[in-house]
Amino acid sequence: MTLTTSEASMATASSSSDHVMTSLCELCLLNPENPVRLPCSHIFCRDCFNPAGREPISCLCPTCKTPVGRPKSAVNTQSSLADIELELERLTREKEKLLKSKQREIKKMALEFLNECRNQKLIKLKRLKSELMLVQNEILAMTDESAHKDVANCSLQSADKMNLSPNLNDNSIKFLAPEEISNNHVNILKNFPDLENNYFAKNTKYKSIGHLIYNAFRYDSFVDVGQVTVPDTTNASAYIYGMSTSSSKLLSVAGTLKTVNIYNPSVDDPLTVVYPLMKLPSNCFTWSTTWNPVSPNLLAVGDYNSEVKVWDVVGKVAISTFNGHTTSKLLNVSWTPTKPQQLLSVAYESAQIKVWRLNERGSVLNINVPDKLIMLSCKPQSPFHFAASSVDRKIYSFDLRKADRPVNKLAGHSKSVFQLKFYDSKTLISASVDGTLKQWSYDSCQCIRTYRGHQNTVKFIGLEVLDEYILCGSENNSLHVYHEALSKPVMSHQFPPSPSLTGNPGGDGNDRLVSAITGVGDSVCVANDKGVIRILKMGEDTKMKHFGSQC
Repeated sequence: MTLTTSEASMATASSSSDHVMTSLCELCLLNPENPVRLPCSHIFCRDCFNPAGREPISCLCPTCKTPVGRPKSAVNTQSSLADIELELERLTREKEKLLKSKQREIKKMALEFLNECRNQKLIKLKRLKSELMLVQNEILAMTDESAHKDVANCSLQSADKMNLSPNLNDNSIKFLAPEEISNNHVNILKNFPDLENNYFAKNTKYKSIGHLIYNAFRYDSFVDVGQVTVPDTTNASAYIYGMSTSSSKLLSVAGTLKTVNIYNPSVDDPLTVVYPLMKLPSNCFTWSTTWNPVSPNLLAVGDYNSEVKVWDVVGKVAISTFNGHTTSKLLNVSWTPTKPQQLLSVAYESAQIKVWRLNERGSVLNINVPDKLIMLSCKPQSPFHFAASSVDRKIYSFDLRKADRPVNKLAGHSKSVFQLKFYDSKTLISASVDGTLKQWSYDSCQCIRTYRGHQNTVKFIGLEVLDEYILCGSENNSLHVYHEALSKPVMSHQFPPSPSLTGNPGGDGNDRLVSAITGVGDSVCVANDKGVIRILKMGEDTKMKHFGSQC
């Protein structure tokens, strides 16, 4: 049968229409998403073909009901170019959505940071304005007495309410010429962060920032007022370590000597040479001496044979001898401040503290600790509390009434703590071979301040507390002085080179260390590991003395 021209044209159009229809999903009649072409050539969206998201074992074509088996086999892997283009378009749209969403999140995070940054800067700006107003008003008070009443009412809390907007132009910032910079100003610049913190924290220990500066920098040098001789050290080194002072100003000196020498170093003549009043014998090195806080004639001595002896220096007789430590090198002996009949001892790297009483033959209490100990110090005005340092770099506080375990621990040093000294009943000073001193709150176990400036990486150095000052030795044969409120040294003193054991008249240089320090009245005795002991006084700056008389 032959088709007419019009019939052929209609058939062609119908065929074209069927092809267009087959490009749409047979169910939703839209461009298929994730298209699936079945063996019967019908096309569906994947979600339309399998709306539950599951893959049954077999299924029928929704249009012609032809079995198509498992859906995986129903997918035509030989996708047409049109199907691929559709999939690419879909993926491109999805990518653009994800990128826009990511950009929105990035912008949101940036805005959160910038808003918080603005808030923090505004808080700091408000604080700075408040502090600047306080400083300006105090300057006015010191230059104009009429402004004093305004300053008295000015505080950090109320200053931000005052209508004062300083013009911070170049002219308002004053720089001193080099010739105008005083020694005091150099000290202020050197310690400015600490001074600023003390000023705005309103340190109640001092009446004003001026009093703190005066107290910190009133001394500028040491005056050598005498020398303590150590017999039998001509041909050998005498490492001085166990040095302490009694309430009657007697000085005990011990170390690698096999005697404990007793002196009376109260001198005024700079050329004075102090010789021993007596020598207490010992069979070995003596590392620790401590005077009884109530009976100034009683001296406790700890030696390298782990023996503790209590001497009556007036009668030159040992009234008590205690043994019991299982390790040698007894490093530290300390009387309890308010119980003069009781003392504590610890041997180097032992894990036990022993408590002794003069009327008892053996130890009355043994305190076992988890790690090896080095040093201990008793808390002033307390019969029960003391602190001990350990090789684990921590300091432990103890209470003799609950001696089964430490009460607290103070952690912060990076190496072993070789020296401990109470600054007062609330504050403890520690010296470590990490090269720092630290000031601790004994009750809260928090580090208040870290002091840096001396050298200490290997050995024991001397440590002493005198009024507001912390004195410590250094491994370059020098003495350093810190003020308790400042983290850098305010003064230092260099020992002269020690005579060399090899006969070199120039000595061994600065390879020595200041190993022992103790206060004697208004002076300080300082010893190094060559047996050199000097009696020093802190010399007051004449300008600071004049300032102090007007404070």
